[in-house]
Amino acid sequence: MKARWADPAYRERARGFHRDERTYRWQHVASGRIVSRTKLEMREEEGVRPDSLDSLVSGRIQTSRGWRLAPRSLLGRAPMWIFP
Repeated sequence: MKARWADPAYRERARGFHRDERTYRWQHVASGRIVSRTKLEMREEEGVRPDSLDSLVSGRIQTSRGWRLAPRSLLGRAPMWIFP
């Protein structure tokens, strides 16, 4: 493993292992502001802990540091159960 990590090409490729690059819609509870960011951006810009972000996405907790996942009704999608 030490030889692998000494290789710069491997280090660059391994940097993205286990990284969630999906964009989520987050809502600030107090202000109602909705932003679209990845978990990494939320961690860096808003100071939310990584384990809290994982728990928010999985549904184990509802809020962390005043942020939650935006409810589906606020995402701008039409209800799926209405037929034309």
